[in-house]
Amino acid sequence: MELVEVNNTNYAVYVHQQDENLPWLLMLHGFMGDHRVFEHLVEELFESCNPVTIDLLGHGKSSKPTDPKRYNEHKQINDIYRLVHTLNIFPLFLYGYSMGGRLALKTAFSTPELFKGLILESTTNGITDEQQRKERRHTDEQRAKQVESNYEDFLSKWEEAALFQSPLPADEILLSNYHNIHLDQDPQAMAASLRGFGTGSMTPETKYSSGFDGPTLLMAGSGDEKYRKINDRLTYFFSDVHLCFIEAGHRIHLDNPSALSNEINHHIDQNSFL
Repeated sequence: MELVEVNNTNYAVYVHQQDENLPWLLMLHGFMGDHRVFEHLVEELFESCNPVTIDLLGHGKSSKPTDPKRYNEHKQINDIYRLVHTLNIFPLFLYGYSMGGRLALKTAFSTPELFKGLILESTTNGITDEQQRKERRHTDEQRAKQVESNYEDFLSKWEEAALFQSPLPADEILLSNYHNIHLDQDPQAMAASLRGFGTGSMTPETKYSSGFDGPTLLMAGSGDEKYRKINDRLTYFFSDVHLCFIEAGHRIHLDNPSALSNEINHHIDQNSFL
């Protein structure tokens, strides 16, 4: 692990392989996660890339500001931009899951020249209807208050949400590890993250604002109806896109890691030399 300072903020960075013959893959985790949610994937990804996992702002061993304004999308995009240049990891593919997918999408649209390809798992482009966005901001605020008042109670309800149910039997070891990763997060930082970069606070992207023309892989779980529909719509945002539905719930990397790794390896192999 290396702490890398960008914009007066420390990011925990984990480089898992440095094969000069392979491209890099920067992996962005979801809300209440950290780099460890991808640990069981990285060895399978060695055949196609050099995986680099990080702890996003407020998570894991990275800095944990409690001011929601520091989690603003533009500040986090700039953090990722500077982090990539500081690490000098080129050529580079970008991968993100859920919250990390939203940040990956925004970063790729803002700085498309950085990335050879984009990989999004269970990702939304945001909420385009202003009334629905307002309602989601209210929901995010209520969740933030619950996180601050009783984090373990919030977490127990969160993990039982229908969104995370899978058509496949759970791997109890991976599930237990995931729960412990959630427990390790700082409640004040999680509340600030919700307020500053929740789905309701994020400026939605539209196909008219898309600035990324590189090869894009979209993945959604077969049991995740909401995100299957969202990703169907997302295909219109890209000129070079492949959409696949993998037998899983929302957390494909947890529910069906081998299938997800195979898709990522294939995507990188097919597009590394473009």
